[in-house]
Amino acid sequence: FDFVVLDPPWPNKSVHRSGHYESQDIYDLFKIPLSSLLRSDNSDNPALVAVWITNKPKFKRFVTDKLFPSWGLETVAEWHWLKVTTEGEPVMPLDSPHRKPYEQLVIGRCKQRPSPDIPQTRVIVSVPCKHHSRKPPLREIMKPYLGSEPRCVELFARCLLPGWTSWGNECLKFQN
Repeated sequence: FDFVVLDPPWPNKSVHRSGHYESQDIYDLFKIPLSSLLRSDNSDNPALVAVWITNKPKFKRFVTDKLFPSWGLETVAEWHWLKVTTEGEPVMPLDSPHRKPYEQLVIGRCKQRPSPDIPQTRVIVSVPCKHHSRKPPLREIMKPYLGSEPRCVELFARCLLPGWTSWGNECLKFQN
């Protein structure tokens, strides 16, 4: 694949209490054979990996300092998805001590492989879906960095996307 997106079921007390989804131990992510999923040719656009992360700093450190290096990846960007109301206001105060109106997307690529100039920081602004944890689609946002006709897969997918491979135990959860 040219682009692999992961939205892991991060452990979270409120999610556990609500029963929105089953979480898993973060160290289980090491078991994913990521290198076998990534396109390995020497094209001008190396394969990219993006991981959605909740706002727990330890999860971001885990991805950037442990998980990506174990997969032979380096972090090239850290983007944020700002969730807004239909009036364009953040869904909760930016400085809320309990919940944040944004989530992080950490993007990595194979080490020592040049990649297009991916902005190190970017803000994606959208109104969140009423379904818990449903992320905005990334295909169009990432298109300039993936080349033409990219092959994309989402791991821990909760819906099917046109032209993508979806993998997970809830791939049909948000399908009508």
